[in-house]
Amino acid sequence: MRDMSIEYRPIRYGSADYQQTLALRDDILRKPWGHSIDEDDLSKENSDLVFGAFDGGILVGVAILQEDGTAYNRLRYMAVDAGYRRRGIGAVIAREFESRSRKAGKAGIRLMARTSITAFYETLGYRLDGEPFIPDHIPVEHVMMTLHFS
Repeated sequence: MRDMSIEYRPIRYGSADYQQTLALRDDILRKPWGHSIDEDDLSKENSDLVFGAFDGGILVGVAILQEDGTAYNRLRYMAVDAGYRRRGIGAVIAREFESRSRKAGKAGIRLMARTSITAFYETLGYRLDGEPFIPDHIPVEHVMMTLHFS
């Protein structure tokens, strides 16, 4: 069920809203493991779709849709503030990316998910694609997942 108090919109790279994405992604995806978003190469995000969920002017959810020159787009950096989880925010963002990717003629969407969150993506139709692994950038088990459009 979609929370009607949340506004969803693209975020311009480098804007004040984009700065909020860095803080949210750092808090959720990096700090718990002793890392910083500053360690990540985000230079290509100026050509990606950065998409956010806002409660008033406060960013509460974000993800990146990356076009990488293949038949599949890539979903990256999905993060939802802990106080806003289980309200459908991640699902709304994922479905927006699915719609945009279908319109662009893509075969589907791929992502790298922490193994602890794979059930969320499976409810959206994503399937495991390979064995779990530990990426170089963060010491947390991940697995590749793919949503194939039919």
